[in-house]
Amino acid sequence: MLNMRNGLLALLLLVVLIPIGCKDDTTDPIDQPTPTTSPTQLMEWLEQLGAVIRATNTSGEEASRILAYSSIAYYEGYQLNSESMRSLVGQLQGLDVLPQPDANLTYNFGIVAEAAMYTVLDEMYANAPTNIRLVLSSTYDGHERAYLINGLSESLIDRSREFGQALGNAILDWSATDGFDQMSNCAVSVPSGPFDWATTPPTFAGPKYACWGDLRAFTFTQDQLIVLCHPGIPENVDTTSGSDYFNEVLEVNEIGDNLNPGEVEIARFWNDGNGTYTVPGHYISILRQLVQQNLLNGEESVTAYAQLCIAMADTYISTYKLKYTYWRPRPLTSIQQTVDMNWNSEMDNPLTPEYPSMRSTMAFAATQVFINLYGDIEVKDNTYSSILGIDERIFTSFTAMGEEAAYSRIYAGTNLRTTIESSEYHGRCIAQRANELFFTE
Repeated sequence: MLNMRNGLLALLLLVVLIPIGCKDDTTDPIDQPTPTTSPTQLMEWLEQLGAVIRATNTSGEEASRILAYSSIAYYEGYQLNSESMRSLVGQLQGLDVLPQPDANLTYNFGIVAEAAMYTVLDEMYANAPTNIRLVLSSTYDGHERAYLINGLSESLIDRSREFGQALGNAILDWSATDGFDQMSNCAVSVPSGPFDWATTPPTFAGPKYACWGDLRAFTFTQDQLIVLCHPGIPENVDTTSGSDYFNEVLEVNEIGDNLNPGEVEIARFWNDGNGTYTVPGHYISILRQLVQQNLLNGEESVTAYAQLCIAMADTYISTYKLKYTYWRPRPLTSIQQTVDMNWNSEMDNPLTPEYPSMRSTMAFAATQVFINLYGDIEVKDNTYSSILGIDERIFTSFTAMGEEAAYSRIYAGTNLRTTIESSEYHGRCIAQRANELFFTE
């Protein structure tokens, strides 16, 4: 709760963008937005969203979906008054139409974008505790008040908010058709062969989110989830001595038995379990740190936000579709069956099949998004300095960051090396699909 209080205190220190479209003459055309190189409002939203994800214990899967729809709402509101940004309508699966502004009226599209995103977030966190919803409403209200203080009329603000709400409700209508409402009724037949996935300690629960791959993806049709960006068919599970598979299992076993403190810290830093920021929350924390460095202007930062969140959502959907196609056992299962029945991994194994690695695929997808937008620059990450006491990590490049995040899964004891290697193509391919939405005519 400390981070959430800090987020609320940040509202008292708003540094707002230059107002957009200050006229309120309803006969005037829509004004062009004033360019900005300090997208402070987006940075504050990213900070608050990370705190909300953590405080509500939102799962990584659900966080990826919430972030995707809310970022798209923000992007679509912002791009309406930009010559360089292109709408995602007609590009994302099932997104065929969105409300359009009245050409005879003036709007402030900063307010439109924020109202659209807030509308989505308010609905998707409708069952959250009151104090959590207050974080979201206070963030929006604080930004709207700042526009008023900077000279926008109440009628312009009201009109912009109302159109943003209409836009956000249209995004919500679209989200309601993605199959998420059927997740609670998901029935799955778990294979029970000797080489199939088996539950792992400490909970020994059944497979989680086994139908997540049936959700409508953003850049894939359902048929394409198996075909496009495919990381390759995994090798056979063969636990006979000397087999390639068994040698990889032995590598995980040996590394796990000889971890040094630095390797343990790396495994912890990239574990991103529920109750932390989660995997998607970790990467929007990195984005927040990049936005704070003022490396991109406002339009570019909004694009970065949507592109990252779309790539992360599709990573979950694509990876889960493949996980529950191959049902590969975790190394822990094979080690306990053949090497040491008392062996345990450094980190708890996710209750999902081993191949492909979601965290590794995400590492390569997210860092490829960053490379596409920022270049392969040096990067620092202090996401867990306060809540886990892990020092800021510094990387020579996004490539180095992605590789550390991906291969941390060997230290964690949750994945085999060839799984991580295969996940690189998988993640980078998903990132490129997201990139094409914004930059390929």
